[in-house]
Amino acid sequence: MMNDNFFTVYLNQPLTDRNQIQRFIADFANRAEAQELIALLQQREKVGNTMIAEHVILPHLESPKIKQSQILIVRLAEAIDFDEETPQVQLVITILLKSGESQEVKKKIAQFTRRLADEAFLEELLNIENVELFYQKLEE
Repeated sequence: MMNDNFFTVYLNQPLTDRNQIQRFIADFANRAEAQELIALLQQREKVGNTMIAEHVILPHLESPKIKQSQILIVRLAEAIDFDEETPQVQLVITILLKSGESQEVKKKIAQFTRRLADEAFLEELLNIENVELFYQKLEE
């Protein structure tokens, strides 16, 4: 299991639309500031589609309101259409970056995001059933 809490994984989440996903991410990042964080997520989406592969989106949130920089991974119980350009989303990999974060943490995030270019890696993240195995895969 993780000891530095860099990754947090939720499998089979019963979220059914974009608003529920944004609320989930914002509440996780900092419940007290959730409304502001949701607004930030919505602004980011206007800039460009967050889909990085079939069934996978990569929202990114940077704010001083984030309690801790980390990677939040949510796999939905059922694939949902996020919007017209983003159908059948099942895996939401969110980069949460606290403003003014250390280079070390930024480097760790960059290393992880490079792994997302690997289709086989994403395929495994879409299909691993057991949360322990999921964390092991992330740590490889």
